Amino acid sequence: MTDEKVAAYIKKCLDAGRMEEAIDTSRVTGTPLSKEELDGYIRKYLENGWVQKAIDGAKAAGIELSKDVLSGYVDKYLEKEKIYSAVDASRIIGIPLPKEKIAVIAKECLRKGKIASALEAYKIIKEKPPEEELIICGNICFKDGLLADGLEAYKLANKTPPEDELVICGNVCFNIGQVTSGLDAYKLANKTPTKEILRICGEACLLEQRNDDARKAFVAAQKVEEMIYSRTIDVREISLEELKKLKIDISKKDLTCPDCENRTNIKERYFEVSRCPENKEDEEELHKIMKLQYGVENFYIELDVLGNGRGLISSSICGNCGSNNIVLSSDDEIGYTEIKARKKE
Repeated sequence: MTDEKVAAYIKKCLDAGRMEEAIDTSRVTGTPLSKEELDGYIRKYLENGWVQKAIDGAKAAGIELSKDVLSGYVDKYLEKEKIYSAVDASRIIGIPLPKEKIAVIAKECLRKGKIASALEAYKIIKEKPPEEELIICGNICFKDGLLADGLEAYKLANKTPPEDELVICGNVCFNIGQVTSGLDAYKLANKTPTKEILRICGEACLLEQRNDDARKAFVAAQKVEEMIYSRTIDVREISLEELKKLKIDISKKDLTCPDCENRTNIKERYFEVSRCPENKEDEEELHKIMKLQYGVENFYIELDVLGNGRGLISSSICGNCGSNNIVLSSDDEIGYTEIKARKKE
């Protein structure tokens, strides 16, 4: 083995924390290793959190490594929020970790979106992270495009992530080329990403030569475009809870029963329609779907309220007299289309 190869092998051992092996190789081959060089590597191990490797290396090199020095690194690990390294070091050198300091660090980790470090810290002090701090952590994770971490934080808080936070996360993911996480975020938000942002994502993937992800983004963009221009009309019923999650404002509608003049006890049902009717034939098709599938004959459509051409259908029944002849009495009827039951010819 040439001198260059020996030196390279010794360096490889030192870089990997195998100091004893490097020292043995140095002695056998006659390749010099100074105390200063070995001491520098020991400090490097400590900086990296390799406490056991540092202790073993110091022993092999005959370099003193006092408990005070090691304790000082435990404090450094805590200051740098390296919880795992601090726990490992405290276990190896046999010193307790300060509970109050760890509690502060745990909260700071949550405020920085470092859910894994925070949970490890709370585990050490045997406490549960506060719900409000978990939500803060989850939102930070979403803004950084860390969907899995954000979802974990909300799960621990026993809360459902807000739709707008999920959309923010999805957009961040798309902008950095994380197509799968972006699509998952939008799916959880019950939203559809725009074809433009999907194409941006695909281009970002191509620049990084991640062709499979790029293909996935471009295919998703094509599906969105096909959905927008599709002539098929699809309808599904939406619960009031889902509307609230979607932040859809339904408070502006003023409904009245002309049969009994009731304006308060009105029972409503809501539906999502894939596209709004553009002509008489579309209206007839939509009316047929609503009647056959849902038993609804009178309804209103709020145009494009759900994005990507999707409309919101509302159907009302008077809670007093049972009439479905409910009319929209709001002064502002712009954006609404009323479809009444059509008489058979």
